[in-house]
Amino acid sequence: MKVTLERGDFGTYLLVAEDGRDILIQTDWDYPATAGNLGWQPCCSLTDGTIDCPNGEKTASEMIAEAGEYLDKSIGESFEDPGYFS
Repeated sequence: MKVTLERGDFGTYLLVAEDGRDILIQTDWDYPATAGNLGWQPCCSLTDGTIDCPNGEKTASEMIAEAGEYLDKSIGESFEDPGYFS
């Protein structure tokens, strides 16, 4: 099933399933995983974007902000549901 990223109220995001169900993405800690479903990648493979890069390249805060910017640019894009609506 496809999931589409939509803008929610007050700076939030919604993941909307083809059948109309939705999930609210409201905390910034959820941004990296959600953005990752749309192609965003953290600075290295040693982090998921919610912890600092072990090599010191970027902090978690920097990656979370980047993931949020990526989500803003990806409104309306869809991806295969990895299990949000299972």
